[in-house]
Amino acid sequence: MDSDLALSGKYTFRAGGRKLVVVKRPVERFRHVVMKALLWALFLPSYPHLRVEVPIGCKYKPDLVQTGPQGPEFWAEAGHIGTQKLRCMLRRFPRTHFALAVWGGSFAPLESRIHHQTSPMRRSAPIDLIAFPEDADTHFIDGRGWIRITLDDLNRRRLQ
Repeated sequence: MDSDLALSGKYTFRAGGRKLVVVKRPVERFRHVVMKALLWALFLPSYPHLRVEVPIGCKYKPDLVQTGPQGPEFWAEAGHIGTQKLRCMLRRFPRTHFALAVWGGSFAPLESRIHHQTSPMRRSAPIDLIAFPEDADTHFIDGRGWIRITLDDLNRRRLQ
């Protein structure tokens, strides 16, 4: 990585002519930072005002979010998500498009939890489940931080 990419816990990524700087907190794994950057690059074309880890006036803070006049339009979570957070966000924001990502492995357990939480309710926005491969950090991100990725590159399931 060049010197612009790793400045004391800060990582710079680029996609779609834009630049994203993500700060890695001490309790965070590097792959969590990478997943946030990959999600940002994936959804930037549809949500050009995505922001990373900003409060939106509720108990939980999204990893990535784009808000509008009616609240969050898009909300992405990278990695493990607790049951209470999942329940709260899915029920409170039925018109929000969610993207939930896992690193390696299957998203089947997460899909089961989502079905359990959403079965008694009606949603009007999709939930995208995304599984990043174990080598996503080197496969989709070059040494200068440029991200080249599309949803077609990934194992993805859309729940309606």
